[in-house]
Amino acid sequence: MNQIKIKPSGHIIFDHDGTLVNTDISPYTLFVGMRELLIDLKAHDFELYIWTSRPRRSVIETIGRLDIAHFFTDIFCFDDGLPKPNPMGLQKLTEGIDKKEILHIGDSYTDIDGAQAYGIEVVAACWNSPDQVDKYEDIADYTALDLNQCREIIKGKFYV
Repeated sequence: MNQIKIKPSGHIIFDHDGTLVNTDISPYTLFVGMRELLIDLKAHDFELYIWTSRPRRSVIETIGRLDIAHFFTDIFCFDDGLPKPNPMGLQKLTEGIDKKEILHIGDSYTDIDGAQAYGIEVVAACWNSPDQVDKYEDIADYTALDLNQCREIIKGKFYV
């Protein structure tokens, strides 16, 4: 991502389970390449958020243990208000921000439905379940089989 100009005000909202963090194994881990993506995005002045159906206490513990909490401007969890797919969490995270400057990355129908209800673009994150591409490619704005594809989608949306 070096030597590329970005549009101002890039805002990326990550889902937690199955997108940011692999919750299929214990203890939970970041997906391979996720830390590097977060570092690159912050180095290019992106504001990052988490919107999840997981309880806040669990998210705080996980992102603290994985040493990624400092990357995120804010988080909205299950117990903070109406759950996904209600877009209340997206609205609270990005109030006052131009929706064209927001991208949500998530791995479920609730992520896609919520983002679309809020009027923002969404990437179907299929790196944890590649078989999901077929069910999401016609309804999500983008699909990504891996973090490299996700990175390219981000470049295409935000880089000029």
